Amino acid sequence: MCDSSPFSIRTHNGTITVNNPATGNYRMFRVRTQAEKAQFAAGERVVSVKDSSTDENWRAFGFVNDDGKVVVWKKFRGTVYDVYGRMLSNPVPFVEKGAVYQWEARCRVCNKELTTPESIETGIGPVCAKRRPKRQPMSHGRQMRQAALVI
Repeated sequence: MCDSSPFSIRTHNGTITVNNPATGNYRMFRVRTQAEKAQFAAGERVVSVKDSSTDENWRAFGFVNDDGKVVVWKKFRGTVYDVYGRMLSNPVPFVEKGAVYQWEARCRVCNKELTTPESIETGIGPVCAKRRPKRQPMSHGRQMRQAALVI
């Protein structure tokens, strides 16, 4: 969903990258609906985090309610996962402190998921960027646009 329409975890599944430009730190979150035949939480919307682009594993930590609130599982309450839940449920205070929310981006060359703030902004991953001839502008083709999260 790389377009200019607003993204809301209340209504959308997808990947959200929250970036702090001041520190360069970021976190990736994924909201997915479990299959109806899943052994765990069938039909529920689960939110997960991946701490870096090198981490292959998503760590599920809560559910997304129909009202868009993230409910952090008991074993993660009182930890950084509570902050993650607030970042997704109510992004306004985090945006006011400088956080940038970007969502679901794929490389326009190879269609792989873009994971770093820099690659999301340019719309092309670092491997494909190295392969591109220098004469082609990076802005050519479809780019991910930042979207405001709707509460």
